[in-house]
Amino acid sequence: MRKITLFISILIVSFSAQSQVETLKGKEIKDFGRFYKIKNPDLLLDKNKKYKVIFDVYTDEEDNTKINANINTVARFINMHVQQGINPDKLKIVLVLHGAATKNALSDSAFKKRFHFNNPNYEILEDLKKAGVKTYVCGQSFTYKGFENKELSKNVELSLSALTALVYYQNNGYALISFN
Repeated sequence: MRKITLFISILIVSFSAQSQVETLKGKEIKDFGRFYKIKNPDLLLDKNKKYKVIFDVYTDEEDNTKINANINTVARFINMHVQQGINPDKLKIVLVLHGAATKNALSDSAFKKRFHFNNPNYEILEDLKKAGVKTYVCGQSFTYKGFENKELSKNVELSLSALTALVYYQNNGYALISFN
């Protein structure tokens, strides 16, 4: 009996400790990109520098009703660094969608017509655009998947290819981040 009581006590303490860790809402992108506050990190970005970053996203959730976690990472990147004190104007961000993530670039109506519900990524792409993020979809993937230009979200631009966008921006000093 004492072992069971001890085990239950450990579980309760463990769950209580986990529930005390809260994610923070961002100042820049309020509805997406929640992050954890880290006390006394050893590495931070320099608040006086400009940062140019390109995110390469080619995977997506199998469940078409869920937001693409890699797109949410872009919002988290912005929010946590703005919270750190970096001026949002010093963050130049580009997002490139291709492969399985291509469908995320569809307008809400086109997504609904094809998948029978609203595009779960529409709002985050809209918020990213408002925050100054340029989002491109690979024209090769878009065409291969049978999508038409008229189905493209107003929050996304069409690139000749993902390769084109990645090379263009990396040649212009953008650091590549790929979590796929």
